[in-house]
Amino acid sequence: MKSESMNDLINKVKSNNQQNKIQKIVPVPTKEIEEVQFSFYIEKEIYKKLKLKAFQNEISMKEIVNNALRNSLV
Repeated sequence: MKSESMNDLINKVKSNNQQNKIQKIVPVPTKEIEEVQFSFYIEKEIYKKLKLKAFQNEISMKEIVNNALRNSLV
């Protein structure tokens, strides 16, 4: 008798766990601009200023560097 009630409890818990699972569907972001990885060394003071400016303007360092390079190549 006890084993039947234990099995009932186990089955009840299993069925409750399955109902609580929710799968979230998130679209995969696509990049409009093709990118390549590029590594280089810069002066430490320039790096500090870059990092500070990015923080103050709430943009990425990558965005600042890309904009600077883009503007200098025009």
